[in-house]
Amino acid sequence: MKRTATTSSLANKMLDLAAECFDAPTLDALAKLQLSPKLAARVDRLAEKANEGELTPRERAEYQAYIKTSELLSVIQLRARLKLRLPIPAE
Repeated sequence: MKRTATTSSLANKMLDLAAECFDAPTLDALAKLQLSPKLAARVDRLAEKANEGELTPRERAEYQAYIKTSELLSVIQLRARLKLRLPIPAE
């Protein structure tokens, strides 16, 4: 349990350091970053296939990579919004 807290604390410190490197326009762009309609459609299709148990091994790897990247990007966007004092969307 302590290891998780330490890992989380280290990750939080690293994200804080990274956030200090960005100017306001960059933070704003990160906060507003969204998938293109084409990419969103691809993710939706992969999600459907995952729910149906029909992903190929290649699609599974692609979808898992998307999930990991999406989780990191969400944290980065949250940090950007907090730093800019923007509202946090309720999703």
